[in-house]
Amino acid sequence: MDEIDREIVRLLYANGRLNQERIAREVKLSRPAVHERVRRLEDEGVIRGYKALVDWTALGQPMTAFVWVRTSGAKCRETGPILMSLTCDGTAVEECYSVTGEWCLLLKVRAVSPSTLQDLIDEIRDTAGVEGTMTAVALSTIGEDRRVVDEAS
Repeated sequence: MDEIDREIVRLLYANGRLNQERIAREVKLSRPAVHERVRRLEDEGVIRGYKALVDWTALGQPMTAFVWVRTSGAKCRETGPILMSLTCDGTAVEECYSVTGEWCLLLKVRAVSPSTLQDLIDEIRDTAGVEGTMTAVALSTIGEDRRVVDEAS
């Protein structure tokens, strides 16, 4: 990967819908050259896909919480995928990370309300191998997906 590839990745990370003509202008290459580079970056797995940025409040899940999970022994790798599939009415586990320290996993959760979040935490605690949880509810979002969130919108 050279600096042009890195700039193409940066541009697409900031806006996955950016067309190749615009990218070509930004990196000062022809559109076919950019097309070839993007295809190669996709083939090599540098660019793994494109996603929509979701307004969770508009979807009816305005609460964001982070749930630390402690598992028994080496259960972390087995438990993570199970927790990712958990849903309660009005909740979703958006992301799951294996972490170091006292806790084994960190979940990013979206919820409709405190009570639906509690239901999901209860399900997490009932999952085989889970020894404990600690939860923090986010009060607001300052930055997400490498962008500053406009609180006015």
